[in-house]
Amino acid sequence: MKRKVVRVGASLCILLPKKIIKKVGWDFGDHIDLILDEDEQKITLKDYEKTEKKGDLSDFSQFREKYKAVFQDDE
Repeated sequence: MKRKVVRVGASLCILLPKKIIKKVGWDFGDHIDLILDEDEQKITLKDYEKTEKKGDLSDFSQFREKYKAVFQDDE
């Protein structure tokens, strides 16, 4: 689905069609988890509540693997 980046006040936004928002069960004021995958140039949107409850660590595992050298001790 092709979308356009638009200016709303001082922010840049990507507007999603109402039918898509309703289909995933979101409403005004809901918190959404935005996951950026720079390698794949991809953004994933997830229901924040479901992400938190699920305890999915796959994104953290990918982050840890990508930056593991930073977290290793120099000793």
